[in-house]
Amino acid sequence: MLSTHHKYSKLTFLLLWIFSFIPISGYLFGNGYLNYYGPQFPFFSGYEVKYLYTLFVYTPETGISPSVLSILYLFMYIIPSNNIIILAKIFLIIIFSVIYVILWKLTDIILNTLNIHNLAVKILLILFFYLIPLYMQLIASDWFNVILGILSLSYVLTNLINIQLNNVSLTRKNIALSGIALGFSAMMDPRFYIWFIYIAIIFLLYTIFADRKSFRNIIKGLIGIFVTSLPFVFYVYYIFIYPSLITVPISKAVSFPALRPDSLSYISGFSQNADFINFLTFISSWWPSVIPSSPSILFYPRDKWFYLPAYGFNDQILLPNDLLSYIWLSSLFIFITIVFISIFDKSRRKISSELLLALLFMIGVESGTNFPLIDFTYIFDVLPSKLPVIGGIMSTAFAIPFYAEWTNISLSLILAAIGFNYIITFFKKVKTRYIIAVVLILIMSFASWQYFNGTLYPSQDTRSFPGNSISLEGYYYPLNPPPQWVHVMNILSTSNAGVAYVGEIGFSEKWTNYQFISYSPPLMPGYVTISPPPITNVNQTPLAYDIAGIKYLFIDNTSYIPLSNSFIYSYVNNSGLKVVYAKGDVYLLEQPNASVFREAKMGIYFNSTNETVLFKAECLLYPLLNYTPAIISPEKTNNTITMLLNPSIVNENYISLFNDSKNVTILQGSYIINHEGNIIHETILSEKDITVKPWTIIIPEKLNLSDFVSVPINFSFNQLMAEFEVNSNPSYIVETSLPLPYGGIEVNNGKILGLNGFGQYVFESNGRLTISIKLGFITNLLITAVDIFFYALFIYFIIYKSFFNGKIVEVINNAIIRISRLKSNK
Repeated sequence: MLSTHHKYSKLTFLLLWIFSFIPISGYLFGNGYLNYYGPQFPFFSGYEVKYLYTLFVYTPETGISPSVLSILYLFMYIIPSNNIIILAKIFLIIIFSVIYVILWKLTDIILNTLNIHNLAVKILLILFFYLIPLYMQLIASDWFNVILGILSLSYVLTNLINIQLNNVSLTRKNIALSGIALGFSAMMDPRFYIWFIYIAIIFLLYTIFADRKSFRNIIKGLIGIFVTSLPFVFYVYYIFIYPSLITVPISKAVSFPALRPDSLSYISGFSQNADFINFLTFISSWWPSVIPSSPSILFYPRDKWFYLPAYGFNDQILLPNDLLSYIWLSSLFIFITIVFISIFDKSRRKISSELLLALLFMIGVESGTNFPLIDFTYIFDVLPSKLPVIGGIMSTAFAIPFYAEWTNISLSLILAAIGFNYIITFFKKVKTRYIIAVVLILIMSFASWQYFNGTLYPSQDTRSFPGNSISLEGYYYPLNPPPQWVHVMNILSTSNAGVAYVGEIGFSEKWTNYQFISYSPPLMPGYVTISPPPITNVNQTPLAYDIAGIKYLFIDNTSYIPLSNSFIYSYVNNSGLKVVYAKGDVYLLEQPNASVFREAKMGIYFNSTNETVLFKAECLLYPLLNYTPAIISPEKTNNTITMLLNPSIVNENYISLFNDSKNVTILQGSYIINHEGNIIHETILSEKDITVKPWTIIIPEKLNLSDFVSVPINFSFNQLMAEFEVNSNPSYIVETSLPLPYGGIEVNNGKILGLNGFGQYVFESNGRLTISIKLGFITNLLITAVDIFFYALFIYFIIYKSFFNGKIVEVINNAIIRISRLKSNK
């Protein structure tokens, strides 16, 4: 009998593992690119695509920051492939398998704790997790970290329940693992930690009033769990305050502020979908990545979907007004119904009532300003950000209250186990139990029919289509962009210069049937898309890109809403940029001089912080310096020449710049006078009074202008050391357009001169500059150690202990027995 049960268990494990891949089957078995939501999987090929979430994320447009989510992507270093399509599929297979294996093991722990030993309940519980509508939202947003945080929190809650239900004290091992799980959930999202504190307080209060016998054990367990979790909480906190820590005194860095406004008025903006019907159906997301829809949409032609009724803020639900739609809407309540049925289980009512109380409390937190008592919203949504020291990091996005729904799954998973068991055991006949189980599966499947379509369609509101503007394809529908688009991506993936993507953010592609891309694709390894520099005249574009270090301008006119031909014509023909590639509706333009690092033998000392004045100065100097920008230094050195703004006297000791009409005296000498592109050479034999117009620059002829010509220079970035190595010449001025943290870098073989008016770092080089981020190496070692720790923990407890240990021991024992028999026969 045990052998048969074991055989069914293995078959169940395999079938449910396959079931977990159904939502992404469209991409796994399709031939094309992934329609990504965030920057996890850029839309390009090339070797560096492996390092998607490296320890330090280096983005020319936003700077450098460490990432706690590196744990999700560390394995990419060892996968021997450069093909982005293959890499994306391998990643999805691995991450979905990891989630499944953890879920399989977690359901065993939940059921054993609740003293439920029924394979049917285990199957129903796993299907409950996969079919709950919020799970589809999470996988269609690439929020795998949230899913792992939910599972981790469920493990901690299960151990707390074990204390009360079975009247036991947690072992040191369970306390340690619970603390590590709680710390891991905080790594996945710091809000999990605050939410757990709320739930823990409810557990304590409930214990005081209804279960005083377990109070002491609960206190001991919670203290042990919190103490064990602290190192990981400190780790998360360190990563978040790191950018401040390296730039300001520690006293200021530790007071990390909330990144979002933490006011009731701001929270109300994110409470528009927070009504209790949406809470009870697990569809309260503010901007859903999958639009919950009635299956009756399948009976409408695809181009008619645009005109079906969509309800809620940012289109919460797509609901044709027909009978099937309302039957489907009713079926969404199956999940919360199963959860609340748990209260009828008398033997576990103490646990279910406590968990339901915590669930209702978290629904109140989730409701934001829709909660009837404003004080409640303030205390639990706003006040956490006011906490000293940890308030900012631990509630950095509490302004989005519906995220609290994540914890509802953690609580609901345990309650559903009780509910399913009560429903199944309520019926005495085995045949009836099977029928009831099948009916429950059918209702959950009907409610979440989009789980089975392989792409999770329809996708979110794009604001690009007519009618409800909802995309007709799902996130996992493989894209097949034009070959010329892919060709440009491959070119860009080998460059280390910035790229500007001319196109809409949140635009719709016509590469498939109205496919939606959430963001314009990042065009460089680890880089984000940026807007073109602010310019008033398209002819100034080359200089603007030069200064910003943007080497390439990519125009993609294959979008559903194309750019105007006049716009493209201006950039291709009038910008002065070099056309690298132009085919079909795809254009790649290059500014050959642009680089994120450049050097010149001489720089200009100019103490103005006005960007407009600086840019005008660069414009006037640009044609005189071989169409390269001058390096403007914030500090006067031996290899800089002074530039003065609006001087009364002009002489050969400095460059003069005027932004107003003015009467000035020019002393004897030879000068270059440039008034907005009108360049003349003039020799003054004696002192002369003249009137200058706005945006005139006067340069002494004796200056060797070739020394001011800036040249792009090569550099490399060492991930482990968080360090740039710049191949500069000795005694040269070097500038970078990288937004490096001010005060947060160290330089070897050179000197930091400071930031110029563009916010660019300027250095004086002694040859081969080394620029490192403060505490970067130590931080990388810390991140690597934590990542390896959790990988090792997963392999040992979830894989080795759960699946292989017993078999290995059995094989070894059998081998020893056989060997001993052979010896005795001799």
